[in-house]
Amino acid sequence: MAYFKHDGLEFYYIVEGKGEPLVLISGLGSKNSWEFQIPYFSKTMRIITLHNRGVGKSSRPDYPYTMTMYIDDIKALLDHLEIKEKVNICGISMGGMIAQQFVLKYPEIVKKLILCATTAYHGEASSVINSQKEMANSTLEQKFKVRVAALYSRPFRKKLKTDVQTYEILKNNFMEDPTRPQDFINQGAAVRDHDTRDQLSKISQPTLILVGNEDRIILGLHHSELLNDKIPNSTLKIIEKTGHGFIVEEADTVNELIRDFINEDPS
Repeated sequence: MAYFKHDGLEFYYIVEGKGEPLVLISGLGSKNSWEFQIPYFSKTMRIITLHNRGVGKSSRPDYPYTMTMYIDDIKALLDHLEIKEKVNICGISMGGMIAQQFVLKYPEIVKKLILCATTAYHGEASSVINSQKEMANSTLEQKFKVRVAALYSRPFRKKLKTDVQTYEILKNNFMEDPTRPQDFINQGAAVRDHDTRDQLSKISQPTLILVGNEDRIILGLHHSELLNDKIPNSTLKIIEKTGHGFIVEEADTVNELIRDFINEDPS
């Protein structure tokens, strides 16, 4: 297991594969949103991801976090790994918010940007955080079932009843080093303060925006359409009949879209 120290904290990180760097940023309360992407992309690229502060095997200091903390955590990891070339940045949900803020602060080191199931402002995120408070005394099993219901479309949830392998991957990821209610609250502080609407026009990097049309967390396609309207060199792709967790529901489709986007000649 690999760790690095930054800002008085310890961060767990994963590096797999060789080639062009692809940084994957997980969402609120999740230590690794990318279990169905890492094996695919590590065959041809250098995959870099970390457990965000407040989750998983990374330190969980008990105070409100900020977007500045999150983007500087990622920059510190890239410095630790001595990454000198430009990187592709891909984030989902809160990770997509971090990705927006990262490219705005460090535009010179970002080659391409991929934004999944995310928004330029917090929107309905507070309801997600409040639901975690309400479930503070629930069992992990109960919390997992609620998470599945929130993240995935009805057809996929039905599929999980017979797809034991996928179900176990998702469940084990959730159960190991579980996120506590206070961790959600601390992470949620960064989400509530997120608002890039007035800055999106400054993003010059080629940007791919992906969204599921049945997302129940980031409600409404207008969030992704706003990103597409404001970011000059952006493309919006809607993954039909999927929810917030479309990177799991349609992993093959998503992986191909991201691969083709990264390989596309920017000229």
